[in-house]
Amino acid sequence: MKKNDTRPFLLSAALIVTFAFLALASLPPAVHAADPAPQAASGAPAGEEAKPSSPDVVPGAPAEWKPPETAEKVQERIDELQKEMDLLQKQREDLQKEEGLESEMHGKLIVALGGVQNAYARYATAIDNLSRAKSEAAEAAKTEGASLIKDPPPYNLSFYDGIRNQLEGVDQRLKSVLSSIELAEGALKTVPGQIENAEKKVRTIKADLESPEWVGNSEKETELKEAEAELEVARLSMVVNRMNMDAHLLRRKYLEARKATLEKDVGLVGENLKFDEEDLNQRVESLGKEITAVRESLAKLQAEREKIRTNLVRSQGQLKSAKDDQQKAQATALVAERDADLKRAQAAIEEMEQKVVQLEEGRKIWQTRYRLVNGEIKSDELWDTRSQVSSRLKDLENMFQVHQRNLASLQADLLAAQKVLSENEKDKTITQRTQRRITSLEKTIQHVNSTVAHAFSLFNSYSRLEEEINSRIDAVRIAAQVTRFSKERVMAFLNMSLWSGEGYNVTVSKLVISLFLFGAAFFLSGWLTRLVGRTVLRRFKMDPTAQIATQKILFYIFMVSFILSALDVAGIPLTAFAFLGGALAIGIGFGAQNFFNNLISGFILMFTKPIRMNDTIEIDGLFASVEEIGSRSTHVKTFDNIDVLVPNSYFLNNNIINWTHTDQKIRQRLNVGVAYGSDVRKVEELLYKAAHDHSRILKTPEPFVIFRDFGASSLDFTLFYWIDMTKASTLKVGSDLRFRIVALFEEHGIVIAFPQLDVHLDAESPLQLTMMRGKNRKPAEAEREQTEA
Repeated sequence: MKKNDTRPFLLSAALIVTFAFLALASLPPAVHAADPAPQAASGAPAGEEAKPSSPDVVPGAPAEWKPPETAEKVQERIDELQKEMDLLQKQREDLQKEEGLESEMHGKLIVALGGVQNAYARYATAIDNLSRAKSEAAEAAKTEGASLIKDPPPYNLSFYDGIRNQLEGVDQRLKSVLSSIELAEGALKTVPGQIENAEKKVRTIKADLESPEWVGNSEKETELKEAEAELEVARLSMVVNRMNMDAHLLRRKYLEARKATLEKDVGLVGENLKFDEEDLNQRVESLGKEITAVRESLAKLQAEREKIRTNLVRSQGQLKSAKDDQQKAQATALVAERDADLKRAQAAIEEMEQKVVQLEEGRKIWQTRYRLVNGEIKSDELWDTRSQVSSRLKDLENMFQVHQRNLASLQADLLAAQKVLSENEKDKTITQRTQRRITSLEKTIQHVNSTVAHAFSLFNSYSRLEEEINSRIDAVRIAAQVTRFSKERVMAFLNMSLWSGEGYNVTVSKLVISLFLFGAAFFLSGWLTRLVGRTVLRRFKMDPTAQIATQKILFYIFMVSFILSALDVAGIPLTAFAFLGGALAIGIGFGAQNFFNNLISGFILMFTKPIRMNDTIEIDGLFASVEEIGSRSTHVKTFDNIDVLVPNSYFLNNNIINWTHTDQKIRQRLNVGVAYGSDVRKVEELLYKAAHDHSRILKTPEPFVIFRDFGASSLDFTLFYWIDMTKASTLKVGSDLRFRIVALFEEHGIVIAFPQLDVHLDAESPLQLTMMRGKNRKPAEAEREQTEA
């Protein structure tokens, strides 16, 4: 069963139980005292027992015991029990008059026989119930499976509602029968044990009576009759439960068959509904006349309420002016009476107002249902109407709860009034006023019950409308799947609910709009960020790294703002994505650690600026220039024009050499060794000259020369000089200096040393030596150097 089908039944069942409880609780105490059992609480003296039961029923008989088979014999047995109870009661009263004693033995036996009498009354009811069930089943068998529809299609809504009302009535009866079957099954499981215990008790007492000790003991014989009465009640309970079970099974069978027939009829009529203007006009006109009549009654009730309110004010004045306790008590009773009258009048007005609401909204519901039949409600309006109907159903459910609390409050007032009535029986004035107060409260409860009934009727009408709208929506969805390119399919698909919760409903259309707005937000955020970078940030002459960091932050701010705006435009609250929180947290915890590590590291690099754009850095022996500090990685370019992407976290976790971190000026050194015997001051002068002649070498700080060491083969000098990394390259400047130094040394006869080795020969015979002039020495050495090179 659908949820929409079960909701009216659950509410109706709850209301019926509530009303039944309140009706029983509102009865005066004298009604509850009518139980015969407590009235016979005393017994008679020993030896004065009642006569045995009718020979038709043998209480102590074993399995062959059978109850009377006809209603006449059952009534005879009930009459016999009544005579026996009357005799015992007379004996009890005589004993009370003669000896002034209460006989507990007589009282117990009277109670036991009363229980048997009640059991036979239930047995008679079960016989009648089974007989009626058989008659109903036989009557239903004649038309089993036959349709109740006599006229051919098409049909109007009035006929459709009539068939549906029959189906709902049969369904309610069937559910009641099924519940009764469950109860009877439970009783049939417990009663055999009760019979067994009762039989055992009877056998035990009979065995005691056969012993000489208990022979002729009247108390023991009375105890035996009580046990036999309990046994008879247990056996009758078994028979009654079996008969009720048979009756319920018969009813279930024909009710199920009737329900199946009615379901087919409802389906047939529902498929062949047609717009009937005459039926619509008749129903609308009838409702309009009823609304007019109710409003006239409402005006009279409102006038009556004003009179009652005036009387209440007067009675409150009497209460204030009361002089003694009696006058005060009477005035209090009068105020309570008129207050109850005011509640009654107010409840009557609310009943009429609720009836007007029921009739007016019922008229609109009727017109809407006929518009559905006529196909006048399109897809968009269909979804809106269903939303409005669902909201109204929730309001009515809340109204039921309010009325239930109101009924509980009225019941408390009623009990309080009954207490006042019992406490002031001697004062006729208070008694009369309290009795009128009780009458007004009981009428108030009736009015509240009527108000609930009107609201419940309206609830059923809305439930039926909601069911028909859902059926039409389902039909639209099916038609949309068949006709894929129709507008109906597109609208139904776009309005399909993907997930929903308290305060939101995410549909396909909202999701598509959101995705489109997300894409637009991404491109718009990038465009705005670049526009701000080109116009605003450059005017402030910000550092390139700070400018990029600001652009990144602005991009994320714009992106988040546009996304939130997109969700708001689409009508999707952030709570709609609450279920993604857990998955997102797990994803961040396990899969996105490295991403967020680099992201946060990027922002740290942008703000703390350990490296900046255009800085020259050294990473693991690799020299490169910083091109861009991104959100995840930093783009550097080597001097060989190779692009390298380095994760941002690498710069925070490793040693990085930044040649231009605090200043673009760096000091370079150039080592040179000259041959022993060279003029060292001349060497120093030439090195200074080479540095000063180069245009890219800074004059401040000035270059300086250090005579570093006496090497193994040379005199070692070092030239220190400064260059600006933004204007010169360390490699190019170093190369230019070496070219210049070689030229100057050659021009001034300075020899750049090369490695030399002294060789000592130990020969037995003299070696031949050739002496050459000094002027030929230099070409010879040069030739030798070329040969070695």
